[in-house]
Amino acid sequence: MRNAQGKNADSVAEWWPHKMENALLVGLSAQIALRRNMDIIANNLANVSTAGFKRETPMFEELLASIEADTGSMREVSFVRDWGVLRDMTSGPLLQTGSAFDVAVEGNGMLVVRTAEGDRYTRDGHLKLDAQGQIVTANGDPILGDGGPISVPAGVTDIKIADDGTVSTPQGVIGRFAVVSFPPAALTKEGKNLYSAEGTPEPAQNTRILQGMIERSNVEPVYEMTQMIEVLRAYQHSTEQLNATDDLIRRALQRLGEVKV
Repeated sequence: MRNAQGKNADSVAEWWPHKMENALLVGLSAQIALRRNMDIIANNLANVSTAGFKRETPMFEELLASIEADTGSMREVSFVRDWGVLRDMTSGPLLQTGSAFDVAVEGNGMLVVRTAEGDRYTRDGHLKLDAQGQIVTANGDPILGDGGPISVPAGVTDIKIADDGTVSTPQGVIGRFAVVSFPPAALTKEGKNLYSAEGTPEPAQNTRILQGMIERSNVEPVYEMTQMIEVLRAYQHSTEQLNATDDLIRRALQRLGEVKV
């Protein structure tokens, strides 16, 4: 038996599921991209109160794959591929804390942190003193000055931090925060609100250190919630399309199974 297009039942049974399979694969690639998008939005929202956090946006690109068509020729099918993440390095709003060791970096600079894995970089200025009198991050990693970690003499409580990062006590200057800058593309996000970087850091220009303040996250919760709703709707629509395609394949195969040659 032949169908209206001149294909017999056996050829249709091979051609139709193959054609629909491409639609399923395209839909699946879109869902993977949407899920990745949702994960990034959720991470932004989770860090809305994290000092110095920078919101992220997923980047996707079209991936063309050559697929053999039913005529035997090759045709291109468009898929979605997760290309990477774009990090928004704009400054967040400043919050006054009144703590002598809290600092906000105004400008494009970053503080240098000494970790077990090497030097890392952060915008999180929520600092404190450790048991040895060193100025450290909330995770206990020393903040580096121009000459290494900055130590506060025992018993000293009156600490002044100037706009240029100079740290002084009534007895004199004890150090100066090292503030460096990188192109955004050179930074790689790590845990604990830290970044690693490729290349040699440059001294930050047009940057001020503000004592008694911290930079808040630049995440805007209302915007992120709106994005989350849009992604959820797109995912639901994609699921409906995949279910419809799957149902179409199933019904087509059932009809073909009923055809008598």
